[in-house]
Amino acid sequence: MKNNLKLGILILMVLGFGWALFSLVLPFSTEMLIVAGLSILFMTLIHERYVFLYGISIILSYGVFLTVFAFFFTQRPDLELMYVYSHLLFTGFILSFWLLLNQIKQIGYEASELRRQVQLLQKYHGETDILTVNEFTEQAQWVLKTTERRQEEAWFVEITINTKNKRTQQNIKESLERATLSTIRQKFDLATSTGQSIYLLLKDIDEEGVRQMLERYRYKVKQELNLLDSPYEIRKEQVSNLNELSRALGKAI
Repeated sequence: MKNNLKLGILILMVLGFGWALFSLVLPFSTEMLIVAGLSILFMTLIHERYVFLYGISIILSYGVFLTVFAFFFTQRPDLELMYVYSHLLFTGFILSFWLLLNQIKQIGYEASELRRQVQLLQKYHGETDILTVNEFTEQAQWVLKTTERRQEEAWFVEITINTKNKRTQQNIKESLERATLSTIRQKFDLATSTGQSIYLLLKDIDEEGVRQMLERYRYKVKQELNLLDSPYEIRKEQVSNLNELSRALGKAI
């Protein structure tokens, strides 16, 4: 509500100053409108750290121009007063537009931060409800602490899609995710995905158990996709703590 009020006031200020510049008969009104229009475009395009510097520079430059012109070419006091009005309106327009841009960008930053926080809080993503990477990492900490305390084995598995066809990669990935979720032990193992890879953390299992699980996985994938050539590659390694898992994920990503 507060942001909406600020945004509404700033929009009204920009429109008010713009209407005054356009409707009032002031010295150099045509030139001033051209500069104001170009300033809107330029201030929108340049990096935010330079917007205020540009605004102050163009305001001061216009003020210096009017002062020099009044000193050398104007003898009438009433015209000098018109120059002051012209400069005040131009200053108000530029500063209010700068404040409006700043407010819009601030709202954009807040929206981006909210999206980031929502992603961190999400547990699942995609059509298959596979774990997000953040949730995978959070749960992996507990899993690895448990396996380390009980002296059990844990294995990291990376499944990477190797097809070059961009149009079919997403469909294959969703099929692989479904096969993954139907193969792993739901209450023991973890699975996530990012890019064109799927990552598994298998708890309380030895190398032979990993091999058998991957055999079941290949069978499910073959049933789902019915392809002659395997559309993925597999890499596996044993991990015993979070540092080893982080290194394995680092290699994968």
